[in-house]
Amino acid sequence: MLGSALGIDGGAIFQIFATEDLGLGPTAIGIAFGLGVLSVPVQIWAARMPLWRARRNLQTYLVIAAVQAWILAVLVASGTTGGATVIALGVTVAAEISLSVLFATAWQPLLSQTLSSAERQQLNSRGRAAGGGLLAGLLLIFAALNQSGRVAFLVVVGLVACWSAVDLNRVPTPARAGPGGEPGEPAAGNQPLSRTMRLIFLVFALVGFGAWPLFLVYVHEVFWPSANLGVVGALQLAGSLAAALAWRPTGDGVMVRARVAAAALVVAGVALAVIPTPVEHRAAQLATLAVTFVSAAALTTVRLALLEVAHRSIDERSSVRAFTLLDVVASTSLQIGLLAGGLLVAASSSASDWVVDPYRIYVVVCTAMAFVAIGTLRTATHPIS
Repeated sequence: MLGSALGIDGGAIFQIFATEDLGLGPTAIGIAFGLGVLSVPVQIWAARMPLWRARRNLQTYLVIAAVQAWILAVLVASGTTGGATVIALGVTVAAEISLSVLFATAWQPLLSQTLSSAERQQLNSRGRAAGGGLLAGLLLIFAALNQSGRVAFLVVVGLVACWSAVDLNRVPTPARAGPGGEPGEPAAGNQPLSRTMRLIFLVFALVGFGAWPLFLVYVHEVFWPSANLGVVGALQLAGSLAAALAWRPTGDGVMVRARVAAAALVVAGVALAVIPTPVEHRAAQLATLAVTFVSAAALTTVRLALLEVAHRSIDERSSVRAFTLLDVVASTSLQIGLLAGGLLVAASSSASDWVVDPYRIYVVVCTAMAFVAIGTLRTATHPIS
């Protein structure tokens, strides 16, 4: 809910009020999402953060996010349009940076240190399912709210973030280690990445590039202008929720799931490409909703599988560095994809004479490349598959 409202990873709630309440166009939104790549140097530096700072980093992230949600509430309440809407774009850029620097250096490294493989898979999948289910319902509600209702929603999001920051005081802080009191140990931080981790980075990058960037904006501007964006966005979340609920801990089937999900993602992309636009007929509408659901489920399954492979491919000493760099790759590729998405939506809106518009060509190519890369990763991780 918090990430969706702030526009992190192309959040659906942000896309809705950015287009409907603030009057932002696809190019501006895509550029703002893409500017998150400016944080890469800071993220690489953050990879050396010691694990004992994890709880404090999480709390700081939540407090900053609360303030950002309230800034967006003020913008919506005041009916901001024109040049002042750049503030909203600045908020989503800052939110992406704080997530990468403060959250990514803490959450998965803590899970890697404290949980077994089965426990980790359960938490990652069930946590995603619970969050996705809540967000799917809230997305439908948000889409139906008037201006004042959306303002109240964003205020509540900030309050929940503050409450969560306070509640984290119950989580124990990992002990400091080493003569200097920090387990950041330069030697471990500078260890070369294994071939498996490099391949995981590659696959995450390709998945991020082709993760149907700015899909709600594309639907609104080009593909299905009369669609209820709340329903389409909720179906995306429902697909992700279904995949997370269906996930069961596995010892030797992780890569099999990744390959099957990647294949489903390619099929969904091809199906999207052959639906005639603009969508008007009932059959085309149902097909659009179906491929929306399938693509979201496939993306979630691929990410869950690859995350578990990553956990099995690192040791405790290098966990902060590995997972921070993984977030750098995943978030940066997604941001570049969102930037490309904004440009592709704008290009597709004037490509009525194309058999398949540029946006859908891009999605098909990127998902096909991800499928091939996952096949290469399977070869490198045969004992895991």
